[in-house]
Amino acid sequence: MIRQPIRPRNAQAPTQTSKQLERAHRQIYEVMPEVRRRAIRRFEEIQYYTTTGNRDEQQRTYHYLIDEALLASLSDYIMQMIDDLVLRGDNGGPIIVGAAMQAYQTGTAYQIANFQAQTNAFRRTLEETLLSAPYRNRIGLVRARVFEEMQGFTAETRKELQRILADGMARGLSPRDIVGQINARTGVDERRAERIARTEINNAHRRALLDEDEQVNSEGIRTRLLWFSALSPTTRRWHASRHGRTYTRQEVNDFYSRDGNAINCLCSVRSILVDEQGNPLSNALPDKLHLQGAKFFKAVA
Repeated sequence: MIRQPIRPRNAQAPTQTSKQLERAHRQIYEVMPEVRRRAIRRFEEIQYYTTTGNRDEQQRTYHYLIDEALLASLSDYIMQMIDDLVLRGDNGGPIIVGAAMQAYQTGTAYQIANFQAQTNAFRRTLEETLLSAPYRNRIGLVRARVFEEMQGFTAETRKELQRILADGMARGLSPRDIVGQINARTGVDERRAERIARTEINNAHRRALLDEDEQVNSEGIRTRLLWFSALSPTTRRWHASRHGRTYTRQEVNDFYSRDGNAINCLCSVRSILVDEQGNPLSNALPDKLHLQGAKFFKAVA
């Protein structure tokens, strides 16, 4: 009997990255409220006086005692504070990046176990893989990508906080209004950080699966990638339609390079042994997945 690929343990979250996502979310909800607190604290140090309109005593304008040098100092503080918390906040490393690296290593481990389950021709251990130069190069590229994403996040967060403070004081808004805008903006940034975490952590996990698939094919074992959709209420129909089908690495890469398919995607793949024509050596698992997909579409119709 031909041995089967290892299926993801959680059918509704085939990426199996929940632990990494939990770690990233803890970081986000520790760091972003601290960004808000420090920005508000620094703003509240700025002195002001008020004037009222001649016709409407309720119309109050706030005049902040701030000059160009103090505004520059405030901007520098915001920039340094966000860099310290976001890019150097997790034991000296950027938030989210460590969780993505962990997801990459976990994806590699799953794929190694998957090859070992299917064929005795695969002899490389996980320990040998993690110490190899190809693995170190690959995970380095993934880290660089996620770090670049976090740099973009910090730049946008910095820009928006600086804009809120400078614009609010220039318009004479009350401290309460400016603090309210800071709180609202921080909520937006938290949601954006969550989206980055979901996307980049799942991307890192998926990248590990594809990288290891490429490596094993270079070692003489023929495979294609068997698709596992989450089949959850939020699954996009064109993602679910791929459940149980097999694809080349290029086809998988092409799919995720367009139409925002990588954003919030919970699908995953596993390598499956194929013959010279690219057909699975056994259709037992793909056939089961096709039946699952048919039931899903019938249920959501």
